[in-house]
Amino acid sequence: MSRAVVIALAISAVGTVAVWGYRAWWRRHAEITFIAPGDASVALELTFFPDQFAFAQPSPPAPLAAMPWDGGALVVGHDLVPGSAVMRFRGPGIGAGCVHVRLGEPVAPIPLRPSQVLRGRIGEPMGTWAFGWRCLGMRPVAGAEVVVMAGGEHGIDLGSAHTDAEGRFVIEGVDRVRDGLALRVRAPGYAIAHQPLDAESSRDGVPVEAPVLAITKGELCAGVVLLPPGIDGASLRVLARGLPGVDAPVAADGTFLLDHLPANVEPRLLLHGLPPVWAQLRARAVRGAKVQIEVVAGAAVRGTVRELVSNRRLAGALVYCGEDGDAVRTDADGTFELRQLLPGDVEITAQHEVKDARRRRTRMLGSRRLQLVAGSIVDGVDLVVSN
Repeated sequence: MSRAVVIALAISAVGTVAVWGYRAWWRRHAEITFIAPGDASVALELTFFPDQFAFAQPSPPAPLAAMPWDGGALVVGHDLVPGSAVMRFRGPGIGAGCVHVRLGEPVAPIPLRPSQVLRGRIGEPMGTWAFGWRCLGMRPVAGAEVVVMAGGEHGIDLGSAHTDAEGRFVIEGVDRVRDGLALRVRAPGYAIAHQPLDAESSRDGVPVEAPVLAITKGELCAGVVLLPPGIDGASLRVLARGLPGVDAPVAADGTFLLDHLPANVEPRLLLHGLPPVWAQLRARAVRGAKVQIEVVAGAAVRGTVRELVSNRRLAGALVYCGEDGDAVRTDADGTFELRQLLPGDVEITAQHEVKDARRRRTRMLGSRRLQLVAGSIVDGVDLVVSN
């Protein structure tokens, strides 16, 4: 073989490796660009949140990381986006908003629009009986917290304010043109309320005043968390499953007071912040009774989700324990971790959806039974899914 052929093959091999390495690098990164109004120079605060909004997490969720941005393209990796995340952006004179970011996938340029103002009123309906209940008007509710949420009830907060003596509120710094916005209202002694902000909240890009949002009296749930020695209750919160935004801290003596529960609703109560190998016994809010939430030794499970035919690891697959267990998603490497599981004979299930050539959704499932021992962490659990 001539020297020229050897050199050509070597160059080709180096080029192939370089291209493969470049593509592999971009699969673990994402580029984010912003389009400023009028090509003006802007400064933003970027905050990254997990996109796995679950019933067992506070709402809004705790941020993963934050960073400033003052121009140019931004390349993010696993340190800011663990596979996928929701990024909130806001800055002086710019309307706050959110976008989903997934490593290895292009992110469309994000248009920045001028800050807008949201105005509205919060009131309690006043009723009377006249051949049926009739509403006579609204009684203003002062001191209510009003939050603009992006991404639904489990979403990210973009701005907030409190109502005045007449029940009015003013929230600044929000991009009202974006889709998926909603209002969350919490007032002491009242049930939590959510109201979507539809297209009527912004006509031709010009915001209009939000309508009056009615809230009704709620109920309180008092209780105590029974903690074993060595568990600090100061970092725990009690959540109401299915009612994002309804949560309460645990006091030093283990007591808690949960507000904003709708009338005649008795949701499951979940503890957030427990160590991985501790769990809670099932508990539910009961009207007129003090609730006990008992913490016991639990277990954790770590593993991967793979596809049967290709044996490749699957990112974004759902993994859960039992029929009503809270689900987690696998990360970019197809790994997962289930925490705070009760010991005993359990079934761990993985679920993954794919689209065929005709863009029809196909669901792949796989499960495995495990015997969990209190205080243990089970590593190396492989879940193989197929259709």
